[in-house]
Amino acid sequence: MNLPSTDYDKSDVNRLLRALNHEEPDRVPHIELWVTSKAVYEHVLERKLDYQIGDAAEGGQSITPEDDVEFAQRQGEDAVLCNFNWRPNNVFRTADDGTEHYVGGSIKTWADLDDLDPPPSIDAQLRYLERYLEAAQGTGVGVIANLTSFFDSAMLAIGMTDAFYMFYDNRPLVEKLMDILLENQEKVMRAVCDRFADDLALVMVNDDIAYNSGLMIRPEMFMEIFPHRMKCLIAPAKEHGKLVLMHTDGKTDAFMDILYDVGINANHPVEPESNEIVKVKEKWAGKMALIGNIPTVLLAYGRSDEIEEKVREYCIQVAPGGGYVLGSSTSIMDGIPPENFVTMIKAVHKYGRYGALGCGA
Repeated sequence: MNLPSTDYDKSDVNRLLRALNHEEPDRVPHIELWVTSKAVYEHVLERKLDYQIGDAAEGGQSITPEDDVEFAQRQGEDAVLCNFNWRPNNVFRTADDGTEHYVGGSIKTWADLDDLDPPPSIDAQLRYLERYLEAAQGTGVGVIANLTSFFDSAMLAIGMTDAFYMFYDNRPLVEKLMDILLENQEKVMRAVCDRFADDLALVMVNDDIAYNSGLMIRPEMFMEIFPHRMKCLIAPAKEHGKLVLMHTDGKTDAFMDILYDVGINANHPVEPESNEIVKVKEKWAGKMALIGNIPTVLLAYGRSDEIEEKVREYCIQVAPGGGYVLGSSTSIMDGIPPENFVTMIKAVHKYGRYGALGCGA
């Protein structure tokens, strides 16, 4: 995939920021928060990678900062993620094909908190962020600092099924674990923002709080547990005037007003299985920006003309007025043909020009 030659096609973090501020830039921005397909990376980079691609959700970076920025440049993507993950005490099992899959958590009692996996070194994480910022300098590609949070990280550390019971049987233990996670990630957020706020595009928090039918726990309990903690986590970013993006799966009607009230500016991925993005955009236009929603099932199994038409539809129906950034509904994973990923990217460049949305200018 050749480097873009026109300003309209090149990466531009200011394009992204204008859209997130509910303005219309030159074209609809696009970002992919997670890519875990080595085939997609190699197709776009037009070279082999001599290392394995990991799943950032499991605690690591999926690609080097330098390769990630080049990957973004080649497709005119407007920003990349630098992950600051701490998901302790997750239990994984190796499948027959060699891949590892989450199967539970090991925190079951108060005593288990003494065996909590230690968080990564903040200094080491900041040095990694410096590599991203150095690689992105002068490219137009923005860098987003993405932090895991306290709600789903606690549930994963306990084990999802056990966590649902524990909210009712031993809620103090769940909240203590959340507070341990929050205390560390607050320190990380403070260090990131105090040192690098001026260099970052925005800040992101990654915390699944809902599923297809609503919040994971009773709304009354959720309101007692979540908002005040999230306000503490994002406080350094707000103090530095940074936009805050939050990733959470689930039905947006169940939580968008909560996110808005605590100070979140944008939501990803607005899952198509749970939401009609046109209606969500109508309700939240000018208040909450939206990122994603192109179905990964379509990217995995759809024809190129179907993918192109879906992107065109979003450019016409969701993009007007700004407040929308195109991307997939989850992540670009193994099983998505690289050609289909490129079709999506080329389509947003083709149909996403403001002033002629959907016209293929």
